[in-house]
Amino acid sequence: MNKYYTYIATDSNRRFLQTGISQDLNSVYHDLQNSHEPALFSYAMLNRIVLVETFLTQSDAEKRLKELSSMGRIVKERLIRKANPNWLSLCPSTPKIRSNKKAVVYA
Repeated sequence: MNKYYTYIATDSNRRFLQTGISQDLNSVYHDLQNSHEPALFSYAMLNRIVLVETFLTQSDAEKRLKELSSMGRIVKERLIRKANPNWLSLCPSTPKIRSNKKAVVYA
């Protein structure tokens, strides 16, 4: 059985909110993490999914997406804070490659 997800993605400063629909949240998350091109504007780098809702049918998910898209920012923020008060990324983080660079401290 396929599941459909509606989600809200944001940037690290919580300045932009983008709604979307997908069957595979991992691919959406991967695209957000590896995209070097801004999604909406030249200065918006969306990098985390902060709200996820699950639906059994595509039509229900599309209805909810229309509802989310028509909501104002304050209503979206309330939804996010109710489900995810600290606005943490809801997708598992992929292991990052450690670099051999050392931090330099100037005193």
